[in-house]
This record gives sequence, structure tokens and C-alpha cells, in this order.
Amino acid sequence: MKYKIKLHKEVISKDSLLFDLKTKEKIKSKCIEMLSQKPEEVGAPLRFELRGYRKLKIFNDYRIIYRVEKQQVFVFILAVEIRRNEEVYKEAVRRLNSSN
Repeated sequence: MKYKIKLHKEVISKDSLLFDLKTKEKIKSKCIEMLSQKPEEVGAPLRFELRGYRKLKIFNDYRIIYRVEKQQVFVFILAVEIRRNEEVYKEAVRRLNSSN
């Protein structure tokens, strides 16, 4: 079963501005590779406000926050950022709170 990948609107309008074209393509390719087949087997589950989401570290420099929707067969990517401090988690929580 192949999962579709959907992106939060700010992944495109905000997160993607952090990366040059080559880096964007590398991140996109790795996300497709890792998340389209068995997304619940990669990454690690998150807790607290981000319960139900998972984190995926790629290339040791980037962190992806995502949720697997098994029934609809898609992966929803909430945030993509450079791996540093807790910024990506704070941004992910902000996005969840602003969509409620």
C-alpha cells in the first residue's frame, strides 16, 4: 500500500523558504522514500500537544513532523525545519493551535 503525502500550507509558504532548491529536492525525495510505504515504522512518536504525530530526522540536519492517516492512506506533514533546539516542535504546536 502506498501512502499519499499531504503538506500543511505553511510547509510550502514558510518552511520551504529555509532551504535552497537542491536541499528542498533532497528533503522531498527522502520524505517520499521513507513515508510513502510504511510511515508508521519510521520516525518516533511524539507526546503532549503533538500526540498522534511522529518526528523523522533526515540527513541528521532536518526534522519532519508528520501524522499517519491509515484509514485515508495518507501522511500529513505538519512542519519541516532545520534540526536545532525545540523550534520545530513549537512551530508544529502553533500550527495545530491556529487551525482550531
